[in-house]
Amino acid sequence: MSDIISTAVTWSRFLKRRLDARPEITAQLYDDAQSPLTPEKILVWLAELGGSLTAFPPPENSVCRTQLRQLRMRILQTLIVRDINQLASLEEVVSCMSFLADLSVQMAYRTVMHDLVAQFGRPIDPTTGLPMEMIILGMGKLGGQELNVSSDIDLIMLYGDEGDTVGGRRSLSHHEFYGRLTQRMMPIISEPDADGFVFRTDLRLRPDGDGSPLAWSLDALENYLITQGREWERYAWLKARVIPVKYFEESQPDKDIHILESLRKPFVYRKYFDFDALASLRKLREQIRQEWVRKVNSREGLASDQNVKLGEGGIREIEFIVQLIQLIRGGRMPSLQQRHLLTALHAEQEAALLNKDIADKLEQAYRFLRRLEHIIQYQDDAQTHLLPNDNEGLNSIAAAMGLSRSEFDAVLANHRTFVAETFRNVFRLLGMQEDEHDSQEDDNTSRLEDLTLSLINEEETRVQIHHRIELMMSNHRIQQLTSSSRKRLESLIPVMIEAASKTKNPLAACHHLADLMETIAQRSSYLALLIEYPEIVQRVARIMTASPFAAQLLVKNPILLDSLIDWRSLLLPIDLKAIAEQLHKDLSACLIHEGAVDIERQMNLMRDTQKIVEFQLLAQDLENQLSVEHLADYLSALADMLLEESLFRTWSQLRENSKYDLPEAPHFAIIAYGKLGGKELGYSSDLDLVLIFDDEHDYAAETYIKLGRRLSTWLSTMTSSGRMYEIDLRLRPDGDAGLLAVSIDGFRKYQQEMAWVWEHQALTRGRFCAGDARVGEKFEQIRREILLKERDLTQLRKDIVDMRIKMCDGHPNPTDLFDLKHSVGGMVDIEFITQYLVLAHSKDHPKLLENLGNIALLQIAAQAQLIPEKLAVQVADAYRVYRKTQHEIRLQGQEKARVPVETVAQESEVVRALWLYVFPDSEY
Repeated sequence: MSDIISTAVTWSRFLKRRLDARPEITAQLYDDAQSPLTPEKILVWLAELGGSLTAFPPPENSVCRTQLRQLRMRILQTLIVRDINQLASLEEVVSCMSFLADLSVQMAYRTVMHDLVAQFGRPIDPTTGLPMEMIILGMGKLGGQELNVSSDIDLIMLYGDEGDTVGGRRSLSHHEFYGRLTQRMMPIISEPDADGFVFRTDLRLRPDGDGSPLAWSLDALENYLITQGREWERYAWLKARVIPVKYFEESQPDKDIHILESLRKPFVYRKYFDFDALASLRKLREQIRQEWVRKVNSREGLASDQNVKLGEGGIREIEFIVQLIQLIRGGRMPSLQQRHLLTALHAEQEAALLNKDIADKLEQAYRFLRRLEHIIQYQDDAQTHLLPNDNEGLNSIAAAMGLSRSEFDAVLANHRTFVAETFRNVFRLLGMQEDEHDSQEDDNTSRLEDLTLSLINEEETRVQIHHRIELMMSNHRIQQLTSSSRKRLESLIPVMIEAASKTKNPLAACHHLADLMETIAQRSSYLALLIEYPEIVQRVARIMTASPFAAQLLVKNPILLDSLIDWRSLLLPIDLKAIAEQLHKDLSACLIHEGAVDIERQMNLMRDTQKIVEFQLLAQDLENQLSVEHLADYLSALADMLLEESLFRTWSQLRENSKYDLPEAPHFAIIAYGKLGGKELGYSSDLDLVLIFDDEHDYAAETYIKLGRRLSTWLSTMTSSGRMYEIDLRLRPDGDAGLLAVSIDGFRKYQQEMAWVWEHQALTRGRFCAGDARVGEKFEQIRREILLKERDLTQLRKDIVDMRIKMCDGHPNPTDLFDLKHSVGGMVDIEFITQYLVLAHSKDHPKLLENLGNIALLQIAAQAQLIPEKLAVQVADAYRVYRKTQHEIRLQGQEKARVPVETVAQESEVVRALWLYVFPDSEY
């Protein structure tokens, strides 16, 4: 007997009995164990037994049973030899067992379906008239394709729609037909006979468990998940995977599978940060803790550390840690929606939800414990997770693991200690409190009066706060709440008042908080979040009072409340590169079924990401951590990133559905003008864009115009998460009458021969911001050519002054206030001055060509002695004052940035002085 066989037999009594009974298979086993076991090899072995997944008619019941049992025996004995000799990876073991389970279900299904169709006819989909396959879900480790070697398989049996079979000797309802199909399939897989069994099967995870029908229609499942689905079922359905079964050649099961996924994903993964589920998940964790304790107490002499799956620091605790993060965060981060545990763990680490050290240690523990679980089960082919309770047994299992006894004890203890500690602290690890706050029922009215009396000094303010709270509680949305949600809201009222009392304007803060509560009241998860973290209410009150703009942003986008959990991280510098990488992964994971892209979800995710980053910037802005210039840089970089990702997504859609063979990346550039072009973007700014392509193919114009249309729709469409950006494409050649996307040659010709002076003014702030960098370089060459043109300076000054007069006439100011942007001596004057300097003098002073912003351009012009240096410094300072003041006014929620004339008299005077220096003959 070879060394690898001897080593395996030393540990595995099952394998020894097998080879003692059939010594002639030893040589075959040795050959089988020489190379990795793969699904392809398993199919070859099945063919050697006379089996096939495509044979028609499928094998009879008894033949199918024998083929599967003999196949399972060959697979198991091969894995025993390879694994004990450390030739097989964990992935090889679990993937082959999972493949065998899928194969067994598929073969049993075809065999039983053939018999039932002959007797009762075909089940027909009433919407298509085609034969209707069953939908079989693998749950748990089968769903994750990570079965152990002696595992049960958990199945849920579904079918598309109700109806009756047709074409048989007698008809059955679909309900009865699929129930019989399920009932007859199970013995083929699980019933022991002379050849053993394949897998024990468990159907108890179906809705309502043992007392319910064996097979459920999709309508019945939907009703159950909506009305009765519980938190532990979300945990169970997280791994649910369709096992592909097919008997009827012409059937089209994809429609039903798509419907199923549209039910499963929203049930498992909630869009909003799911604090409403925390209490149930905490209870589930306690059940995991207590389950083994009960078993220990019921069996004398059984130690809690003997079970590597259910005991402290065992496999179940690792699964809970990973899946808890998926349940809480997966709705907002689709990249976490993974069925396979290690894949999910890697995604959580990449998303910075677990630090690398913790993730690595969890993975190492999981791999060690899963291999140990398999070694235990190899001994007698038994479904057990128990370590031996004697020294001799532990010495043997250590040897089977390839370790000395002392090494084995140390490694096992280290892994289990780390897992147990992480499991105990998992909520704290995720930044959550360990215990949910209990709300006490009180006389809310008297509590409210006592609280306001102690916190609010002015009686009139107290009266108005009471009135606003009464209005909130009488709001129709509040009146429609369930009693539990209403109690939650009532328990938050004292928190609201206390938070408002700590602001500079308690009444305004109370109004803002009440507006927010009315908005979120019917989303119980948000109420649960605020109860879980009452300090968030204080932060909300402070931000809303400081900025009505921020107040409106929060009311319209309560998803931003999640950002306030960890105030310190909210104020950390923003890593846009990391955000872009995570967003790209999450968008790529937004799939419905079989790779079909969930476009609506992608659009919402991008809008949510934009608002979350903008809100983080707003929080830092209100804490005076960002200058106006730095804020504009961040907002402009965010827009660039979102434009790049939007272009990638819209091109991918277009390419997939195009009749042309389109390149992987478009020869297409997005050019930013205006505020984005000058990197001076503010909150809620529009984007001025021009779209250019450089492609000689016949399909180019048609394709890129379509791309421009899709890109505009992607960015500006209002979805349930709002709008990303308002897009203005009127600066393209020929404006509204022009093509949505223009060729690079067409753009050059237009700029050289037809563009107005004001279009060349706009070009001074033009900048490539997303797309094909080579097209961007060509744009920049054209931009430089145009800006370097020889010009008649007298005519140029006249044209610019005429345009300034038109702009002034187009923005009348009926008030006595100074409009920071449009009044004489305001921001537009400064912008027109710098645009003139660029157009008039770039030929002699090429540094003016750089798109550096108005302040830097004024400095360059002064150094070139084009304008007085003192005046340049004063106007630059005025521009800073204007931008800062405009920004502060916007934060107060005002649409027009207008101030009393005397507050900016000095600034407007120096701007007018520079205007007259540059345009000496102009008054307007």
